[in-house]
Amino acid sequence: MPPGALGTNGDIDIRALNLAAFEFARTIRNNPAEVADAVAALDYLGGELNSSPRWISMDSLTRAQMLQARQTIRSYIGISQAASSQAVVDTMLLLAKAYQAGDRAKVQQLLGSPIFVEPPAAVEAHLNDLPRMPAINNVTTRADQLSPELNITGG
Repeated sequence: MPPGALGTNGDIDIRALNLAAFEFARTIRNNPAEVADAVAALDYLGGELNSSPRWISMDSLTRAQMLQARQTIRSYIGISQAASSQAVVDTMLLLAKAYQAGDRAKVQQLLGSPIFVEPPAAVEAHLNDLPRMPAINNVTTRADQLSPELNITGG
């Protein structure tokens, strides 16, 4: 994650956990920027919780379920399972910024990215209508709740 991503200059891991737990607990309609940030956070967490030594104390079931959650959201949005997490995170963060800026030309360019396996209109429809996803909400909430128990205070 680049500095300042997801609206924080602080601990990006904790911000991503908080954001994902909040966003996937509800239905989001007509706010594709918010959905794009949530997808970026979730995709990032799938890798970070499973590769960073910082998270080694988190139970393996939660970490494995975070990878499954990443697969689930990729399928829903229309993102290739084979896309690198970095490409997904970068594209989704740029999409969020383009939506926030009202830059339709940039949005359309990004929706044509090779990370997507669905046509731009289908991806955009999913970004405009994210249903509550209980399985993703459960794992993101559990991971978010576990982070203070691990005495995590920095990055």
